[in-house]
Amino acid sequence: MALYSEQFFEEHDFPPVDKPEKVLVVASTPRSGSHMLGHALYRTGVFGFPLEYANPANLKEWKRLLELDSLEMVIRELQHRRTSPNGVFGIKLHYSHIRKFGTFNNVISLFPQAHYVLLTRKSLVKQAVSLSIARQTGRWIHGQGDAKSEPRYDFEHIDKCLREISLDNAAWRYSLEAKGCSYMEVEYENLLADFGGAIRDIAEFMNVALDNVDVPELPVTKKQGGEMAEEWCRRFITQHDGKSLFSTENKSFISRILSR
Repeated sequence: MALYSEQFFEEHDFPPVDKPEKVLVVASTPRSGSHMLGHALYRTGVFGFPLEYANPANLKEWKRLLELDSLEMVIRELQHRRTSPNGVFGIKLHYSHIRKFGTFNNVISLFPQAHYVLLTRKSLVKQAVSLSIARQTGRWIHGQGDAKSEPRYDFEHIDKCLREISLDNAAWRYSLEAKGCSYMEVEYENLLADFGGAIRDIAEFMNVALDNVDVPELPVTKKQGGEMAEEWCRRFITQHDGKSLFSTENKSFISRILSR
């Protein structure tokens, strides 16, 4: 996967601080709109710069650039650099990234009393199709470069993506509820319908002041997708045989996901 190289630019650093006063964790799944939301939050200047710092590929590069050995050391240094002047540090975590922390308890230890925004999509089939295309092409965001291959419709691959997204959404809710974390839910479709309103809701949830802040009313990144994705959604729904997620053939897949 090609790295989103702009994330490493020093121009995105804020004036250094000892430690953040508040932490925002965008709890997400792949293709849920987290890149779009993270950049919009960054544009306000009051939510840090929520990026996938714990993504294995990104983390490896951060370790190299910062000359640090551990995830915790990298996060501490990023909090020093990427905490906005009002004291807020932001990070995006897909549920799969928790493996880099070891356990969700370790996430909580590193980000005590964090505010979580659970970002989901109403149409998980559209999300699964988007994930299937991104994994085939290697293009996760607009402008990332040429596709490594032309995507092809693959029912089994889309179905695997759909199961993975569904289980990760459930795992996020389970973990957040089981540990009594403070969280709110934002749906991708509602975000698109009222972009500025969603950001204001997040600010109210975190008690972050938006006085004299330029709140984006429209996405600051370009949306991917198109007619091909719509056609794949229709084909998948037509082709699906209606078997339960918990059917016998899915048990091993579920076990692998839940043991991550």
